Amino acid sequence: MVIQSPLGVGLAPLTVGRPDPLTMVAAAEAGGFDSLGMTLWVPDEDCAPVCRDRRLLAEVRRRIEATGVSVTDVGVVVLRPRLDIDVVERVLVTAHALGARLVIVMNADDDGRRAASTLRAVADLARPYGLLVGVEFMPYSCTRTVAEAQQLAADTGADNVGLVLDALHLYRSGGTADDLREPAVRALQLVQLCDADHAGPGPDRLRAEALAGRRYPGEGELPLDRVLALVPAGVPITLEAPTLKDAARSPQQRAVRAAAAMRRFLSAR
Repeated sequence: MVIQSPLGVGLAPLTVGRPDPLTMVAAAEAGGFDSLGMTLWVPDEDCAPVCRDRRLLAEVRRRIEATGVSVTDVGVVVLRPRLDIDVVERVLVTAHALGARLVIVMNADDDGRRAASTLRAVADLARPYGLLVGVEFMPYSCTRTVAEAQQLAADTGADNVGLVLDALHLYRSGGTADDLREPAVRALQLVQLCDADHAGPGPDRLRAEALAGRRYPGEGELPLDRVLALVPAGVPITLEAPTLKDAARSPQQRAVRAAAAMRRFLSAR
């Protein structure tokens, strides 16, 4: 796969500190990204105000239209033994209003059968809104690997459930690009790109690294070209690279620096 320019790569909210939607749109515009993701539901918190405030939602939509950016994905729905379906519905309604195509799901339920049932319920709710549901595996979640995410998605029997691939999680889970064969590669709905040192931190530090300790593509040691070569045309790619060196900067400044790093990476390929 050949990415023509960073304008073909979206901005993931974690890269710029998970700001509010209006700030997220401004950051994407500042960096020259043509698409973005939005965090509508932070794990262990309530859903974002934009999910409850119609006037705020209208303002976000106006800003999206004015800047010309699009929304690729929203997150995060966390599968738990007891999931508040009313909040899920609110997130899905908002995602649809923003023009998103995908809702990201992570699994925090260690009962596989129950997790699949809950995921199927989310998929059924998402279908009328034209939304895909992407399972993101993480080595510190209850769905840790590509294979486990494939199995969870398959167990739902839903045709709108697929996979979200985060390059960091792929390698920190012990996976490689060799895991991205059929049917996994066919199930990809989103790829999140970043870099990191080849050797990762200890198991108790993986989440901290993922949330704040990544590197921009080309500034680490991960074999990202091998991953990108397997991504089918049309699968959106977002830059999810929260770095410690830029953590104190504003979201707009972080977006500009992230975009510059992405341009360097792409020009060197």
